[in-house]
Amino acid sequence: MTSIREFVKTSLRFADPRKVRFEYDRFHDSLNFYVDGMVYKNVEPVKPFPLSAPYYVILRVESGKDLCVIRDIRGLDESSRKALEYVLDRKYFIPVIRRVLDITYTGEFFVCKVETDKGVRTFKLRGRRRSVFKMDDKIVLFDMDENIYLIESYEKLDPKSKEELMKLL
Repeated sequence: MTSIREFVKTSLRFADPRKVRFEYDRFHDSLNFYVDGMVYKNVEPVKPFPLSAPYYVILRVESGKDLCVIRDIRGLDESSRKALEYVLDRKYFIPVIRRVLDITYTGEFFVCKVETDKGVRTFKLRGRRRSVFKMDDKIVLFDMDENIYLIESYEKLDPKSKEELMKLL
């Protein structure tokens, strides 16, 4: 049986972020990728690990075939990085929770009112086991509509937010 690591090593080509370029085509609402003198139009960037490895991106062509991997998009030139991040931000909308305003248990689900980097949001969680995941100091919440919310650092939250969050932990 082949491991994921072995599959990636043997099946995917790694692209040097310093030798590639991205361009967002507003007219066609698509992302174009330039590498080795070739242009790939309408590529789809995929983050296989959006929370644990947010800068790791696989590029997929329209046929669905994986083209290459960029291990760290922070190495791209500024214009390319902005074009790629524009597309990724639309695809991977993950609000970051800054404060937990209130968590109420209704008997069926938890109703969470939070302040995020995108504004105040209210959402429902089915339960602790299916909706709340700890990753070191990070906490990831999956609401009933399968949206993802991220707490980047539990330790950096204010005391009231920590108190409310204890209802879920």
